[in-house]
Amino acid sequence: MTYYLRKELTEADGEMYVRTVYKHGRLSRYYRGGFTGLDGKYQGMRVYTCKKLSTILKLRESTYQYCGEYFDVYDENGKVAIKEAA
Repeated sequence: MTYYLRKELTEADGEMYVRTVYKHGRLSRYYRGGFTGLDGKYQGMRVYTCKKLSTILKLRESTYQYCGEYFDVYDENGKVAIKEAA
């Protein structure tokens, strides 16, 4: 199973767009940008994916701490249901 982060947003005019987290190939930096598909690229970077749910949840939390943007977790089958801690 491969996991990645994605967030669907609706602009004020009702137009919908999707954002995801990308990782720079030569640096240990993550970037947020428009979703171009799992095989697509954004400014030369690929969508960050990983095999462990725990790893993607850590990235999700650190992204939220950094920018206040909370992404949903997806896999090949769609959105993953995550039980939030109370």
